[in-house]
Amino acid sequence: MATYIDTWRNKVWIGWFFMQLPIILFMDLLDYIWPASLYQPAGSPLHAAYQLKEWYIQKYNDPIVQWSAETASGHDSWMGLFMHLEAFFLLPTVLYGLYRLVVQRRGTSGCDELLLFTYALEVAFTTLVCIYDTSFLDETLYPPAIKREMQFQLYGPWFVLPVLGAIDMASRILGRIKAAEAALSSKKLQ
Repeated sequence: MATYIDTWRNKVWIGWFFMQLPIILFMDLLDYIWPASLYQPAGSPLHAAYQLKEWYIQKYNDPIVQWSAETASGHDSWMGLFMHLEAFFLLPTVLYGLYRLVVQRRGTSGCDELLLFTYALEVAFTTLVCIYDTSFLDETLYPPAIKREMQFQLYGPWFVLPVLGAIDMASRILGRIKAAEAALSSKKLQ
């Protein structure tokens, strides 16, 4: 049984997914899933995404965004795992969420809510790791003002919003559990 078909919370989830999809496809996973011929040469189909990523790197010199298996030093080997999670869990979940909430317009089932709860916790946790990691960046290369901007303005929303999403899905799941317990109690009384 699907519930929460047309709520403002579902609209927030839809907005989040529509914002997340191009970031996953054309920023985070640009050089992970697309061949370089599609983004590096001027005039290539994804060159604008490549230029945007290069602008971000020039502005912040963010080592997390610059990570690659070839340049990985021992301390940031966790990024490879995060890239795999993004490609094989986050991206499919975002696509499924859009399909379920936008195309089917059926709202969320209990299984969907458990999936989105897990998704939100994973996004929040991996972002929290990135926020924590930026606090250890060399202060000669990353002045405190840049580190704070990276932590609170760039990564911060990617932590806070998924935490709120996890709370939303947890409350939906809890509502289902309470309804099931109430139905079971009333059945026992009969």
